[in-house]
Amino acid sequence: MCAKKIAYVVFVFPVVISIILGGYVLSDVLAQPGRVLNFSQGFNFASEPSQVGSKDIRIVNLNSSYPVSVPLSFTVRVNNTSFDCGDLYMTIYNANTEPKQVVAQNAYFSQCFVQTNSTLPMHEAFSPTINSTGTYQIVADMKDKSYQNEINVTATFSVQ
Repeated sequence: MCAKKIAYVVFVFPVVISIILGGYVLSDVLAQPGRVLNFSQGFNFASEPSQVGSKDIRIVNLNSSYPVSVPLSFTVRVNNTSFDCGDLYMTIYNANTEPKQVVAQNAYFSQCFVQTNSTLPMHEAFSPTINSTGTYQIVADMKDKSYQNEINVTATFSVQ
């Protein structure tokens, strides 16, 4: 009988005390202003947000959320060879403003991707840094050499 009591004191009592003290500390920390409990931080449940537009163009390496002040890195995959050596325009808009304001924009001319089967932009990077939280929209427009045809894709992501 004495061994049973010692087992409770040695094994069960420390677990119960740890849970009680841990709950107290967690509730005290969460009571401070500006503190929130975010279990999903660091996890990316929806790794790629949906993209709206032509099926011939896709934004690659796009996540649903990014941290503030970290350079973003987007590339584009074009699956239509008639746009080879065309011009690519990439724009990020702040979706929280009306009308939407341009946050970052760049143009890449003569993007010849068919021979190398490369993502675009070639030999360059579109990696803007966004310094404020919110919802943003990225638009990639690809125009053919003659500027007669255009394909585009739009996706939304957030900065936290």
